[in-house]
Amino acid sequence: MKMEGLKGLFESKFGLSPENMLFANSLKELIYLIPRVLNPKRVLIAGPAPDLYEDAARSAGSEVLHVNAGEEQGFSFDMARLQKNIENADLVFMANPNRITGKMIPRETIIETISALPAGRPHFVVDESLVEFAASGVNYADIINRGNITMLRTTAYFYGLPGLELAYAVSSAEVIASYKRSRHWEINLLSAEAARTAYKDLTFQKISRQYLQREKSVLVRMLKKIEWIKVYDTDANIILIKVAKDAEEVRQKLRRSGFAIKGCGDKSGAGRSFFRLSVMKHENNLKFISALNSLNQGNQARRDLS
Repeated sequence: MKMEGLKGLFESKFGLSPENMLFANSLKELIYLIPRVLNPKRVLIAGPAPDLYEDAARSAGSEVLHVNAGEEQGFSFDMARLQKNIENADLVFMANPNRITGKMIPRETIIETISALPAGRPHFVVDESLVEFAASGVNYADIINRGNITMLRTTAYFYGLPGLELAYAVSSAEVIASYKRSRHWEINLLSAEAARTAYKDLTFQKISRQYLQREKSVLVRMLKKIEWIKVYDTDANIILIKVAKDAEEVRQKLRRSGFAIKGCGDKSGAGRSFFRLSVMKHENNLKFISALNSLNQGNQARRDLS
């Protein structure tokens, strides 16, 4: 009954019929399912990107290629570069907003790029797991009649439900039917009920966006005052920074202060001097900036003693 209520909500709120949707208990389940079903020979990943896409592609026996946004462009992804590298790809993974940089490509630009390609290939998988941080509107009318694009979303991040995550894929009825034939899970009904409650709570969504936008502005402004940190523009709750210090020293200092900061040394398209941050509660943002500033004070104290 809970699943029927959730499907009814998606139909009334987003204009989605059940044949255009596949629910899962996590985004990871969907990301691993898609290459297993579509069986691509070559997978192209638009980066910087988390390891998850490559791991899923290789688990299906696919060859993996990367095309990455560059530091010189502020990590803004150029779809024209993707088109130049797409000829031999059967499947494309891309996150929008990007899960490393927070940068977003207008959906219209993605659709225009896909429309200019030969019908049916490659198949695009667009991970929109951070999209609620960047945009509030949802329109799937330009997706459900195409057979070469799958959009993914989850309740894990914006709605703060990692322990009760519900993820879903949106595509044409034919593509969704092929996914459903190969799925191997049953949906957690508690996750379905949590998702239904979250999607109906418009007040929470509005207040959360306002709060996060305000805190992001404060955090970015304070980060830019630290001379050894470069801050890159972002459209989501993820902030990419580059440090002009020993990256391991920075990471260890922040860990001792209670912050498990995520380095990007293992992410294709970024390097060891890059870190990605998430916007936190106000008091935690202030504590984080204080920990960074203490690195300056420690360096000055060592110079005074030398």
